[in-house]
Formats: sequence, C-alpha cells, structure tokens
Amino acid sequence: MFKEFVEIFLLLQLFTGCSFQQSLPTDASYVVGVVEFRPELLNMDIAGRTAKHLKKYKKLLRSKDAKLTDIVVFPELTLNTLMDPVPVPDPSDSIIPCVPNSSELISRLSCLAIDTGKYIVINLSESFECDSLPVHDPRPCDPSVPHRYNTNVVFDRNGTVIARYRKTHLFREPGTSVTYQPEVVTFDTDFGVRFGVVTCFDLLFAEPTLELVKLGVRDFVFPAMWVSEPPFLTAVQIFESWAYGNDVNLIAAGTNYDPSGSTGTGVFNGRNGAVFSFITGESTRKIFPVRVPKLPSSPSTPLDNDSETISGRFEGSSLEQVYMGKDFPERFTTVLIKPEQALKMFNRTVCNGDFCCQFHIEFETIYGRFVSHLYRLAAFDGVRTFQGYADAHVSFCAVITCLDESLTSCGLPNHNSSGYLKFNRLSISGDFIANGTLAMPNSLDNAFHSLDAKHYQFYSTVE
Repeated sequence: MFKEFVEIFLLLQLFTGCSFQQSLPTDASYVVGVVEFRPELLNMDIAGRTAKHLKKYKKLLRSKDAKLTDIVVFPELTLNTLMDPVPVPDPSDSIIPCVPNSSELISRLSCLAIDTGKYIVINLSESFECDSLPVHDPRPCDPSVPHRYNTNVVFDRNGTVIARYRKTHLFREPGTSVTYQPEVVTFDTDFGVRFGVVTCFDLLFAEPTLELVKLGVRDFVFPAMWVSEPPFLTAVQIFESWAYGNDVNLIAAGTNYDPSGSTGTGVFNGRNGAVFSFITGESTRKIFPVRVPKLPSSPSTPLDNDSETISGRFEGSSLEQVYMGKDFPERFTTVLIKPEQALKMFNRTVCNGDFCCQFHIEFETIYGRFVSHLYRLAAFDGVRTFQGYADAHVSFCAVITCLDESLTSCGLPNHNSSGYLKFNRLSISGDFIANGTLAMPNSLDNAFHSLDAKHYQFYSTVE
C-alpha cells in the first residue's frame, strides 16, 4: 500500500509536467533557503509546541521567499524537543516515510519535501533503541530507559531520507547520547553539489568537520543554536571565519532565542566571505533565499541576476538584549595602546609563554572624538574551557577592544563607539603549531559581523 502510493504520486508529477528542480549541475550557483527560527517557550504542552512549530515550518516552505530554493536548512532544536524524540530511518534503506494523513512527525516531514519538491535539512531529537547500536560499541545501554540523539535528517525532493547525522559535540544537552565514533556524513543533490552535514558546536573541533574537508567536501549544511561569546566566538563571526579558513561554503541556519544568546544565520562563500549574514535581538521566524556560488569561485564570478534572492550583511536590532558569554581575558598577555601615545607606526612583539605574536600597526587619532574604548594587543596559547562543556587548545594573536583599562572589560560588547582611532594598516603574524588544527582569520565589528573579506588578506604556510 505504501509503495503503491509513492509510485502513483510520482506518476502524477510526471503526467502533469511538474518539475521542482531549479538549479542544474551545469549552473554556477544554487539557491538555498536558510532559516532563522524562534522556538516557543518550553512552558506549553510539548505535543502542541511541536505541532505549532511544524505548522510554521510548512508556512515558510510554501512562502514566496522559498519559491526559488533548491534546498532549505532549518536551525537546531526548533521543531521537537528532548522530551518528544522520534525515530529516524536509516538512509541506507532509502525509505520514503510519507504516508497520507499520518500523525507521525517523520512522515509529515517526508510528505512536506514531496509537496514542495525541495531538499530539506531538519534538526530533530531522535529516539533510538539499544539493539540498534553497532556491535562494536562497547558502552553499556539500558533498554529500560529512553535514549536520544541530536540529529540532522535530510530529505530529497521525493521525500526519501538520504542522510542522517548525529551530533558529535554536545553543548548543554543533558541526557542526549553521542555515537561511539564521530559520523562522517555527506549527501549528493541533483544540482551537482555534495554537502557535508554538521551541527553547531561541532564546528570548533576536528572531527568530523575537518575530516569532511579532507575528503574534498566544499559545501556544508549547518543547523545551529549558537551561544555567542565575544570577542572571537560570536555566531556569524565564527561561521564566516571557519568557512574562510577552509575555503568552503557554509550554510548556517540559526535558532533565534536571545535569552540563551542564540541568533545568527548566514551563507558564507569561502575566501570570498559572507554572501548573506544576519544577527538580531528581535524575535524572528524567517526564510532567507540566497544564491550561493559554487566553489571554486571568485568575487567576480558572474551569477544569475534575480530579484527574489538576497545578499549582504544585515545590521540587527536590539542586539544589547542578546545574552553573550564571556571569554577569559585575564589569561591573555596584553599590551595597552594608550590614545595619547598614538604614533604613526607601532611595532611590537607580545609573548604568552613561548608563543609570540608580531604586530605592525599604522594608525591615527581622530581628534575631537571622545575615547569610547581602548585597544590591547593580545596573545594566548593554552587550553580553554567552553563554559565547562568541553576543553580545547587555542592559540591566537589579536587586537581586542576594552571598555576601560581593566582586563575584565575586554571583549565586552561596546554599543557606543566613537571611532576615535583609525587603523590605516594592521599586520599580525605568529608561528602556530600545525597539528591538525585550523588556522583562520577572525574579526568583529560593532554590528557583530566580520569585516568584509575584501578588506583583509590572510596567509598561512606549513613548515
């Protein structure tokens, strides 16, 4: 019965001449719908909450803004919850879960992919049974209690589950499991692009993200519920930095929830920088249609002109309402730049232990403007914690802003900059340990975006 329905549905598509495919393998670009979505609060009925989210998902997928899109990416943890996980089919079984009038969430999502004729990437809380674990997994599993993964599931235009990725690096997700070994997941599309699949906190670790890069994957779908932390780890800032450092396309769909500091959505085109970048303190449920240049490309690569896609860095509002995490500037080695000592040229080496950074700066003071903040040259090489959920070795050379002369004020948001100091040239260099880590440029402006990639150059060599 189920198989017959699918065959009849596909035949109806054929006989009526319908075609959902927008982009072709020979095209220089494809169109993605990237979604920023604010979930309902958790103080309502869980089933009703998920149903309400699904209704909004459907509305976005059927909206005018989704018309040109080949693939739509939704954010992390904005459909169901940790309390109502659902099973997800194994992609190797090539299952089309769509059943008419079914109340099952995975079936309704499959039908939605068929109905809209789009590839859909959705993050779910996935339930699983102990007997589904691989035989080589030695970890104990209690069959009497529920188990769940944080999972990205991908449907093709026919509603088939073609990819499933379980998040490797969890962040504030008690009771959620991870696979015994990191999954390396890709899927292919009819418009000639192979995508890698990762989730949120995974971005800061080598596995599986850099493993996918090593395999030659140039495009990534990336549902996220990012918790921003200035001065180096605010959302679209680090998304653009990562895409630039790996020279890949990163399609980042962000959860919109300011109490946890979650906002940030964009499309980042490798060394060309942001095609689209959005961060806001306002409640948002929106799909952004973005034309993505296929890599390799250059800023001058001609793309199809259309009025139904968007591009640019969108300056968000109410950003002061967004919760921000805090870095650990007290551990940095820093040198304060005092405005009254401003010289036309400034060269300095700053060392944190045996790790040293070289700074060559040309700047000038704009007289008549008040000193709204201060700058410090900063160096750090060591292990840091990510709010206690994971530790990692980090090395950086940076110029950071501080609200005053105290180190504790460094890296905090400054919503009242006077622009009293003008940098005419800034060169930063250092010798970093190349042990499978990623070197990338990182910048942040007052609107919580990175600098335009046309305004800087980045070089790295391995010796």
